[in-house]
Amino acid sequence: MTRCFVFPLVLGGVLGIAFSGSVQAQQKGSSVAIHVAHAAHGPHGGELLEIGKEEFHAELVIDEGKKQMVVYLLEADAKTRLAIEEPHLMVNLLLSGKPMQVKLKAIPQEADANGFASCFGAVSSELVDALHATKADPKLSTRIRNKSYVTKIVHKHDHTGHNHAQQPAAMPAKRR
Repeated sequence: MTRCFVFPLVLGGVLGIAFSGSVQAQQKGSSVAIHVAHAAHGPHGGELLEIGKEEFHAELVIDEGKKQMVVYLLEADAKTRLAIEEPHLMVNLLLSGKPMQVKLKAIPQEADANGFASCFGAVSSELVDALHATKADPKLSTRIRNKSYVTKIVHKHDHTGHNHAQQPAAMPAKRR
């Protein structure tokens, strides 16, 4: 009698996964790997970058006019804030064929624990302009939970009628 109730639940769960549009399932050997899809933009309206094998995400918010870049660190769900105990993140890139580094300084937010930050930013015309250069090859370097990550920064959006609807008017305020 138990099988009669379990089968519809399992079938309903499988159909829910197949038709939800937010979860993809693929067979790998005897186990099923489930990948939770996330929005194209993060909670602050910025572009999402995968850190690691989608272990974490970085949300890139760029103000072209002010030449500032802000990075919000997020958990795997690309929604939940991720605070780390680092004073800065580094962006490594090539400018006119020469290596350059830009520090994104920690901007601890109100919800971040003391000594931790989930937001990092810098004002740098070289950095923001380099995001559009084909040979700049910008990469974000960070350390999360005692593991180092290097993530290629891909700034891809249409620049016609340029408008970042949810970008901050200024660098996010540090907590007091």
